[in-house]
Amino acid sequence: MADKRCENGHFIDESWDLCPYCPAENAESDVPVVRPTRFGEPSRPVAVPPEPVRRPTAVPPPTMNRDSAVALADPPVERTVAVQKLDPLAAPKRYVVGWLVGLNGVARGESFPVRIGRNVLGRDRRSDIVVNDDQASSHHADLVFRPEERRFILMDHNSTNGTYVNDAEIEPRRDLAPKDIVRVGSHKYLFMPLCDEGFYWDEEGALK
Repeated sequence: MADKRCENGHFIDESWDLCPYCPAENAESDVPVVRPTRFGEPSRPVAVPPEPVRRPTAVPPPTMNRDSAVALADPPVERTVAVQKLDPLAAPKRYVVGWLVGLNGVARGESFPVRIGRNVLGRDRRSDIVVNDDQASSHHADLVFRPEERRFILMDHNSTNGTYVNDAEIEPRRDLAPKDIVRVGSHKYLFMPLCDEGFYWDEEGALK
């Protein structure tokens, strides 16, 4: 039975230094609390752990869209544009100076460009104007345009069946005039010039 009283008259165990029934003088967390013991053991103060420190919640960084991220990550790229130089040793461009228009056979209604310089007519696939005819030679004739003379000259190239202009065989060459009919083998072509005395290409490629 407890026979010890506190200052407020509460009966407490003799081994207690503080009355558990009396209100505490302050609520500070660092005041030691004495726990009652038995069997004559000395009282040991136990410290009340302090309240955990609350840290501010980390704020996530602002989000960026893909375009903004690319704009920040990729600096502007400087590019060098190569300028093509003209080769002074390259062959001059062969401008179109006229046409041969097919009048019969598989070439009927087809146009074949005639260019500055020599144009090869023949059955060979490498010819400038390919004539799909068994009566035509591989290299049958040459149609040449001379810009300095403004002349179109048709020349037979020792063909087997000959070359004809307006149904007359040429021996071995002939100047062509507008709308002349050229026959190679069994194929006929209408000659239509582009360049003449008042209409031609100059050395710079300009049309006069």
